[in-house]
Amino acid sequence: MKLTLTLLSLLLWIGCDNSDTKISTQTIETRTRIVSNLAVDGCDWHFEVWNADSTTITNYVPTRASEPKVKAAVPKFGTEDAYSFIDVDIKYRTSNEKRNLTCGWGKILEVEAIEIVDIKTVE
Repeated sequence: MKLTLTLLSLLLWIGCDNSDTKISTQTIETRTRIVSNLAVDGCDWHFEVWNADSTTITNYVPTRASEPKVKAAVPKFGTEDAYSFIDVDIKYRTSNEKRNLTCGWGKILEVEAIEIVDIKTVE
């Protein structure tokens, strides 16, 4: 009986993983744009990352932990600025965290959050 309880407890302990955000170990570097175009029925602050042949754009938002890095590099980030396109060079890692992105006409998109390793505005 003790062995059964011990094994059951061990299985329950292994199955309980508190981390809901897993960060990739691969760092990606790219030039991208941080955008706020909610005022023209676009979406609130987000990154637009183009694929290699520039045919597809993927929208990302920073993880909550990365937001201070973005705000330090782009002071407008998260403000009520109605319309903004800012080119940036970023290093980021993907995560399994999803966050909501508010878009025009009350639409809410669930997009992937990325961990910002480094961000610099393009002069």
